[in-house]
Parts: sequence; C-alpha cells; structure tokens
Amino acid sequence: MEKQPRDLRRDGVLVLLGFAGMAALRVFAPTDSVTGVAEIFRGALFGGSVSVMAAGVLRVPDEQAVRLTAAVAAGFALGALSLL
Repeated sequence: MEKQPRDLRRDGVLVLLGFAGMAALRVFAPTDSVTGVAEIFRGALFGGSVSVMAAGVLRVPDEQAVRLTAAVAAGFALGALSLL
C-alpha cells in the first residue's frame, strides 16, 4: 500500500467519517434483527467504517481508499451472511 504525504484535514475527515459510520451502525441497525438483510447491512456498514478509518490512518491515496472500502465492506457483508 503506497502512502501519500500527511494531510491532517483529509486524514481527520476520513477518521471522523469512520466514527460516524460506527455511530450510524448503532442507531440505524440494531443488533436484535430477525431478518438476514439487516445483518448484511450491518456487516457492510461496519466494514466500510473500519476501512475508511484505516484509509485515514494509513494515508492511502483516494483511488486506493475507495477500492479498499468497497472490498472490505463486501467482505464483512459476506462474512455476516455466513454467520446466519
């Protein structure tokens, strides 16, 4: 993974976006869901939030951050599906 120069504004926004996704996870997708659709949504939102925070911490370029977020969100969604 290549790094770019530190940009506190961009990196801080990415980390805060990740935390906002985690907060949205607690508010919009409760853990006591009955259907599998909510579990897929929870997995994708959690994976996306974690990867956005990681993109801010690891200073990855924008294009690489988008691919990382999509791949991790899809992986967490499929992982949540397998736990049903």
